[in-house]
Amino acid sequence: MRTALLTDGTLIHADDYNESQHFNILCLDKSCRAPLIFVPKSEKASSHFKTIGKNSDSKHSAACGFYQPLDIVESIEKVAEYQNDILKATTIKKTIISLNMRRLDPEHVPTATEREQPENEQESDNIKTKEKSENPGSISSLKSVVKLMVQYEPDLLSTIFFNIGSGRKVPLSNMILSQERAHQLLWADEVIREVGYFVYGRISEIKRREKVMYISLEKVNDIPFTIVIFEKHFQFFKVPEDKLKDKDVLIYGILRKNDYQDRNTTEIVIKSDKYIEFLKRKKKED
Repeated sequence: MRTALLTDGTLIHADDYNESQHFNILCLDKSCRAPLIFVPKSEKASSHFKTIGKNSDSKHSAACGFYQPLDIVESIEKVAEYQNDILKATTIKKTIISLNMRRLDPEHVPTATEREQPENEQESDNIKTKEKSENPGSISSLKSVVKLMVQYEPDLLSTIFFNIGSGRKVPLSNMILSQERAHQLLWADEVIREVGYFVYGRISEIKRREKVMYISLEKVNDIPFTIVIFEKHFQFFKVPEDKLKDKDVLIYGILRKNDYQDRNTTEIVIKSDKYIEFLKRKKKED
């Protein structure tokens, strides 16, 4: 981990750690607060903090975001937990990643620049989030979002802002949401109009009508959430229904309200199967 907590409540980045000034350092996770040690930068690794481990009090708790590798949903949940505190810390540098999902749209007409650039060169396989001197990484697919969330630790992810264009930079935890939080933000009128959001959930039911297809997610706290695909986009959605049901997914699309029969339902409108990415979740222990 590269961010830790000092005993006075201040967050500190490993690059800013001073052994003569900073003494007791703790894990930033509220469920943990394990004592940490500082590891200086080497040829193989950046400076970082770590626990001492076996036969000591310096061990992460089982609920800590650094106890073991996280799956994507666990990572999203921990970033949502950490990001407010990390972004309030003036000493922690922000990481900017450009978000450009236009190529998902089957109706998008590429610009001359986009046509000249091969699709496999649109984004770097190695999202650049390490040093301030590096150019921001770029994301243009759901696969890259998933890769980002599972490859990096939650404290680093909590420094990330997505550049969504027109100078707008939004914290990662405000763009990648649980279906419950997406619902709350939408109905509180706190989402950005005509901007796509990433929402995760588990598919429970598929209904195909003549003009529209509804893919319902399992309710969370009795909140209905539905993926919507209109008839004109059926040709771009090729995933068989039996491959969708009971699957964990990340969806990208525009959020919209539906208050039919006075029941506040949140919908996310998509145009093709590129707007859905299947997720690998850890098996729950019995």
